[in-house]
Amino acid sequence: MLLRQLRVGVATLFKTVHQRSSATITAQQHNCRFCFHSAKVATVATDQLAQIDEEVAKLLALKAKLQGLDGGGAEPGNKNITLKTPKGTRDYGPESMALRQRIFDKVIAVFKKHGAETIDTPVFELKEVLTGKYGEDSKLIYDLKDQGGEILALRYDLTVPFARFVGMGNVFNIRRYHIAKVYRRDNPAMTKGRYREFYQCDFDIAGTYDPMLPDAECVKVVAEILAELDIGEFVVKLNHRKLLDGMFEACGVPADKFRTICSSVDKLDKTPWDEVRKEMIDEKGLDGAIADKIGEFVRLSGGVDLVDKLAADENLKNIKSAVEGIEDMRLLLQYCAVFGLQDQ
Repeated sequence: MLLRQLRVGVATLFKTVHQRSSATITAQQHNCRFCFHSAKVATVATDQLAQIDEEVAKLLALKAKLQGLDGGGAEPGNKNITLKTPKGTRDYGPESMALRQRIFDKVIAVFKKHGAETIDTPVFELKEVLTGKYGEDSKLIYDLKDQGGEILALRYDLTVPFARFVGMGNVFNIRRYHIAKVYRRDNPAMTKGRYREFYQCDFDIAGTYDPMLPDAECVKVVAEILAELDIGEFVVKLNHRKLLDGMFEACGVPADKFRTICSSVDKLDKTPWDEVRKEMIDEKGLDGAIADKIGEFVRLSGGVDLVDKLAADENLKNIKSAVEGIEDMRLLLQYCAVFGLQDQ
């Protein structure tokens, strides 16, 4: 409202000055008429000057109010407001937005090439839909204040909303992509790229297919996107939940600690093993010897050679989930080789 008044005040001021200038020019061009009507013109000029002074005073008053909005010259008794973004968030200017859009365009082009269609879901979900889906990371979900009898929360990722979408709509076969913001009540470290609000780009294939074939296509999608973005050499890391559970069982992790220990292992992409091990022991109550056995497994990396090594491991041979996970990984790597991804 103040800005609109300011614009109106400026317009009125310019109009008044223009009228005064026009009156002066007219008087100069018609000198004889000015002589006969000098008293009248003087009166008009005086009135216009008074009007200009009045408009200037109004504009100065508006300026003082506007300064109060950014902490300068605020009225007595009003607390100054510091303008900043909430913790764990940031603004993006035109240059950043232009770069983001170019990246999104390339990502979407790859998604569409693989036959995916986009969907959209609410930025918030029923809390009961999200609860229990993220293990101990559920504490990072943003709860919303109850406004109408429903307990709601901001979406933590795009996967659970997609599962809800599929279940509600009786969708049996879909290739879907979804690019949208998600929210996590994390302790942000801006220098490490950790935010409370950020974008996720999801690609999913839902339906009945030959084992591991959709998984291999998802790997291909990732590789194609990274190649399109021209980021240089990269490595795609693959894992399998059944294989990880089998490793935990072989190491002696109690079944009721699988999910919480899995959450610790998940931090290895950004946290050194020593810190992860310390968390397992000090915070999760895991025996140090068991943590060391886990470390021997989770720090392994490789391709088909690693699959062969795990298949020959005596500690994994008799664990059903481990055997199934190893065979799935073998099949996945075979498909990746067919897709030309064996070197990535």
